[in-house]
Amino acid sequence: MSSSHLQWLITRNTSSFILKKRNVKQPFSTEPLHLTNRHCFKFNTLVHKNVIGVEPAKDKNGFVVVMKSKKKVYKPKASMVRFQIKSGPRHTLAKLNNIVKNGYRKDCRGAVLKKASAIIRSEKTRVPKKAKPAKKAE
Repeated sequence: MSSSHLQWLITRNTSSFILKKRNVKQPFSTEPLHLTNRHCFKFNTLVHKNVIGVEPAKDKNGFVVVMKSKKKVYKPKASMVRFQIKSGPRHTLAKLNNIVKNGYRKDCRGAVLKKASAIIRSEKTRVPKKAKPAKKAE
């Protein structure tokens, strides 16, 4: 395996996940597990050994944390470890923060927490506001 910087230099202009738009300087990325969807070296999931991602759970309860394991590097599907966290918004974000802080891509902590909190916010049911009765003309 070559270094991640060398892999990035080779794939940054030829990746099939690049999405370029007119009048936008920074291209987007459509990679799976990508945290910010910006095409940049820091958040690239193809070239780094340690990758962490957050996905919404299928049962709309919590979210699924996906991490690339150090074993089975040459088998991409088997190298991903998935587990669901679903124990209330504050507790789940604290658990995720501890996972990231304890030796797993500390530089991506803010992006991981931001995406997880957005997923939690999207699952929250909103109560529609009641329409106020019209004022009577006197």
